Amino acid sequence: MNHRKVVIYARVSSEEQKKGGFSTPAQLKLLQEYASKNDFKVVGEYEDTETAKVTGRTQFNEMVKFLRREGQSSKENPCRTLLVEKTDRLYRNLKDYIVAEDLEIEIHFVKEGVVLSPDSHSSEKLMHLIKVGMAKAYVENLGEEIKKGMHEKAAQGIWPCKAPVGYQNVTLASGKKGIEPDPEAAPIVTQLYEWYSTGNYSLVEIAELATENGLKFGRSRNLAATVHNLFKNPIYYGDFLFTGKMHRGIHTPLVTKELWDRVQEVRKTRGATKPKRKKHSFAFSNLIQCRHCGCALVAEKKKQKYTYYHCTGYRGKCEEPYVREEILEENFGKVIRSLRFDPETLDWITSALKESHQDEKRFHDEAVQRLQGEYSRLQNRIDRMYVDKLDGRVTDDFFDQKSTEWRQEQAAVRQNLEQHEHANQSYLQEGVAILELANQAADLFAKQSASEKRRLLDFVLSNSTWGNGELTVEFRQPFDLIAVGTTELKQKKAAGADSGDLHQVMYG
Repeated sequence: MNHRKVVIYARVSSEEQKKGGFSTPAQLKLLQEYASKNDFKVVGEYEDTETAKVTGRTQFNEMVKFLRREGQSSKENPCRTLLVEKTDRLYRNLKDYIVAEDLEIEIHFVKEGVVLSPDSHSSEKLMHLIKVGMAKAYVENLGEEIKKGMHEKAAQGIWPCKAPVGYQNVTLASGKKGIEPDPEAAPIVTQLYEWYSTGNYSLVEIAELATENGLKFGRSRNLAATVHNLFKNPIYYGDFLFTGKMHRGIHTPLVTKELWDRVQEVRKTRGATKPKRKKHSFAFSNLIQCRHCGCALVAEKKKQKYTYYHCTGYRGKCEEPYVREEILEENFGKVIRSLRFDPETLDWITSALKESHQDEKRFHDEAVQRLQGEYSRLQNRIDRMYVDKLDGRVTDDFFDQKSTEWRQEQAAVRQNLEQHEHANQSYLQEGVAILELANQAADLFAKQSASEKRRLLDFVLSNSTWGNGELTVEFRQPFDLIAVGTTELKQKKAAGADSGDLHQVMYG
């Protein structure tokens, strides 16, 4: 005997409900007992916990995916039944109802003693829709009441949210939830204000001091930014901002207004301070390795006029002598000039790139054709359902829900389509851009500042070594191909080669 397969779903919609006996474990227990009593086989359990602020239903969505797969399955005895405590546990709004209705499953609302299926009488479905509307109204009312309560608390000077660093959430004498200084964290926050107000500490240093003193900032990854926000928050001197309005708090301040103001002045001053510029900028420092010992070559000024480079191990066993910057620049210039070729050669290389691009272009063309067909199929669905809506075969709500879903799919298809269309051009454009950069690199190198020379070399070269008066380099891809290929290309061209020969040189 095959037992009927079912899934069960539980949800709690607010902290108040959680505390009042509406917990998901209690719901699951009820549903499990119901399944056992009716000889049902539970094949999936799903539960969501949400508040008025956090409304995402991850497990609900996972359950829907599972039931859809089961509905499309050809296997024997697929799962087509859902157990839930009551209406407002399953639906929050009419959209949820439409999603469940589209599954074409049997739903048991255990506490209500109601079973709905695709074959249920229209009057039963009508009564159920009324309950769905009531559930939606409840959720909306709950959210509004919570917002109203938070605004009322703020007007009374009570911080209505999670306590900021240095404070803790407590129940006040009035019975309302509020904040008070955390005995351990509050003194540290006060001390941070004192330290920063002196102007002798950076935000990074303050963050380190905070950590050393045991102050915890939750899951923050950027402690300096978190500390910066702490110093901006008026709640620490007694005021707080809530939904764009400033309120005078009844909580105990951790700093005086005078101290808070001093910190703001330091913040402004530090924010306006420009970083110090290095006294000297050297083009090749730490860019070259000594061929003898592998240490880096660094630069230093002699007589404030001449720049020399030496191996960092020169005082030890390495015997590599100093080398003038002008000599290194001449050698690097020669290397960069090896990438240069004439405009006609560029035309030949571009022709080779076009030929190599044919397979990739074919792939993108096929993808474009497939995606255009998918886009058209989705549009046909929308158009057909629109006619069904006009003829009264589907409701306006159902049309809106499905058409929105399909238009979202169309947007994803369109994005993918544009990527393939762009790729057809980008390959060639990027290839030509790299070639033009290589061709112009020598001129750029000759005219640029020391820092820009360094950036260019670091972009084109991966390894450079100096030894015995000789510079050796390794090119990064694809400049290694260009460096090797340009000489051969010129030779091939001079010998009357065609674009196929050029392609062989560039790509083997």
